[in-house]
Amino acid sequence: MISLRKRDIKKALKAGAKAGGVSLVDCSDDEIFVSKNENEPQIPASLAKLFVIEYASTLADLDSIVVADYGAISLTKPGSSVAQIKEKEYFLHNLFAAMLVPSGNDAAYVVADYCGGLLSPQAESCQERVRIFMENLNLHLQQQGYLDTVLYDPSGFDMEALTTTLDLKEVVYRLLEYSWFREIVSQNTYTATLPDGSTQIWQNTNAFLDPTSEYYNENVCGIKTGSLSDDYNLIVLYQQHRRLLLVMSRNYQEGIRCSSRGLTRSKRNTGALRQYRQSSGMRFILEPESGAKHVAVCIRAIKQF
Repeated sequence: MISLRKRDIKKALKAGAKAGGVSLVDCSDDEIFVSKNENEPQIPASLAKLFVIEYASTLADLDSIVVADYGAISLTKPGSSVAQIKEKEYFLHNLFAAMLVPSGNDAAYVVADYCGGLLSPQAESCQERVRIFMENLNLHLQQQGYLDTVLYDPSGFDMEALTTTLDLKEVVYRLLEYSWFREIVSQNTYTATLPDGSTQIWQNTNAFLDPTSEYYNENVCGIKTGSLSDDYNLIVLYQQHRRLLLVMSRNYQEGIRCSSRGLTRSKRNTGALRQYRQSSGMRFILEPESGAKHVAVCIRAIKQF
């Protein structure tokens, strides 16, 4: 059994990490060893897919057959990460894997289109079905207690979306209850068998699972990466001495130059979410370290004890 002393780990983090936010949590009893800016709003980027999957899994069975519609695939924004989803049939769990492993935005739109059709069979266009899915997703988020999370795009390619480290921790806890989720996120390469018997192979974006990466660690059990513009997020599940530790890192830092108004606040129409918008005089400075480096510092700190 490991002995983690908050003071010692904080020293290790201070020596090597300058993340916008870092959290280290024991999944077995929810003990928080390190927590920095856990309540501060952040852009989730592709981590938004975790909320999408958690909700979609309540609407349909994993073995449901989903027809990937051209209209839904075409919603994928230029510059997105994709899973090369084709116009054919997929199992729903195939699409979940495509969202989690290569972080395929195209798969996210197909899932939203399919689930939107379940919620509103009379919806005629994929745009309408995706809109209906997102509206119901945000209601679900509020009902499930993710009070500081609001999403507008199922792929996470959205600069208006917001969440917090605490909300991310809660959705990860719920997803970790599913063996299929643990199996998917733990694999460096994932082979999906489709309803027609064909296969697609995807490479995980999580460098900690890649044996050829400098960040590879055999004790890492996966989870998810997320990046958008100058925001880099990473959630890693680390196992040591039969304990699972959740390490979360976000990689931006507020600049020191602010206008006299600073950050303005407004309320989302979905509830009590506090939205922080960037004022004209505020700039954000990307630190040179990546999210992977911040998480690596946490892991090195864990190994010391």
